[in-house]
Amino acid sequence: MKKLLVALALTLASLHALADPDLTETESRWLKAGWPAIAYAKAQQLPLDIAVQPQAKLGDAPLAMGFVDGRCKLVLAMRGNPEAEATLARIDAALLPAVVEAMMAHEIGHCWRYVHGAWHTLPAGFVDITEDNDADQDRVALRRDMRETRREEGFADLVGLAWTLAQHPQQYAQVHAWFEKVRDDQPVPGSHHDTRAWVRLARDRSVFEAGATPFEQVLGVWQRGLLSDD
Repeated sequence: MKKLLVALALTLASLHALADPDLTETESRWLKAGWPAIAYAKAQQLPLDIAVQPQAKLGDAPLAMGFVDGRCKLVLAMRGNPEAEATLARIDAALLPAVVEAMMAHEIGHCWRYVHGAWHTLPAGFVDITEDNDADQDRVALRRDMRETRREEGFADLVGLAWTLAQHPQQYAQVHAWFEKVRDDQPVPGSHHDTRAWVRLARDRSVFEAGATPFEQVLGVWQRGLLSDD
């Protein structure tokens, strides 16, 4: 990830961090809604920092994960970004905590993969497409990048849903429907965020395996999605 413009690094000690006067109201809303997932990451001893960009760039997602010097950076790109408030406004009020927690858990899933040295790797027994006869190597590289990113996004979506199942089981169907709606909007099928293969599998909440963490619970269904994705 490109070098971050970090305006503020928050400790993950407690909710008191949310009272920091340097946070905007929008940033505080996001963090307060998603704090249980952030606190869980701390309990799992993931090297997670929170970083605030002083000014979002055009097209920035309000929430993203970056990696700098072996640490995960949960990046809030919300200042000057109308999508930060618009995203919250599109979520039903009763569903807001569960959805934002799932979004935070999604990003933390990226962190877990990175910390465990698995970022952009495939499980044992899986291989990437080795033949691409396109003479344009830029297109070949783009398709490879799309596949690698799509797999990571699929894993992270599943982590978000496994988190929901554990923490908000009564709202699982609604949160899953939210994921379906978001992921169905794919201008280019097979693009970086086309995780529909995994989201479809997770419609059946029984697909998640027994495991101590949501990261472990999704491994089996993630691999099933790999088989149907490519």
